[in-house]
Amino acid sequence: MKLAFLTNMIHIKENVLNQNTLEIRLDGRLDDESVPVVAEVCTNHLRRKREIILDLEGLTYINRAGRTFLEQVKGGVSILNPPEFLELGQSLVKTD
Repeated sequence: MKLAFLTNMIHIKENVLNQNTLEIRLDGRLDDESVPVVAEVCTNHLRRKREIILDLEGLTYINRAGRTFLEQVKGGVSILNPPEFLELGQSLVKTD
């Protein structure tokens, strides 16, 4: 099942890979307005004990709120495709 949410400047696409794993793709801006929406989506699925893969390939902008959010969730989600401009390095990218 695929679900998509669109808020001011971010597009959130959910792709259920299996009953325990969900990929969430973000496109657009991760900022003060979009972080609460993304956080709610992640929290809802983490409560259901799903593994979350957060794909950041489509992000075009991130501010301090977005980076703080990623720092906070990095232990609970796998982060894929961080944009080069983000310079996340290995501190946020979960490798198993």
